[in-house]
Amino acid sequence: MKKILLGVCLIVAFAFIGCASSKMSFVYDPGTPSELMSFLWVPNYVKVISFDDKEVEWTAPPISMAPVKVGVPSGEHTFVIDTLIEGNNIAGVPNVRGKSYTKRFVAGKGYQLINRNGEIQLIDLK
Repeated sequence: MKKILLGVCLIVAFAFIGCASSKMSFVYDPGTPSELMSFLWVPNYVKVISFDDKEVEWTAPPISMAPVKVGVPSGEHTFVIDTLIEGNNIAGVPNVRGKSYTKRFVAGKGYQLINRNGEIQLIDLK
């Protein structure tokens, strides 16, 4: 019983640590100065599979409840996503394969992929 309780406590602790962390998980082009970079938050139920026609694998760790923070250069970019959760589930996440987004990223600004009413949307963060 103590081992189970310890295991549950560790999982909860890692989840809170993951939520509190805002460091970048991935940087698309490490040569881009930080003042010319935008940020894309990817939730744990989405994987970015390509960015500007280059294969990437931006996804949150399996036990993380927090989105990953990706540093991307400012400018217009196209990226493609897959959802990691099968469709028709209790979370209401749609089953998406190969959905493409094109967005003009503004330096210093953040953007997030979210599930809104059963559709994966890209929103601007204020």
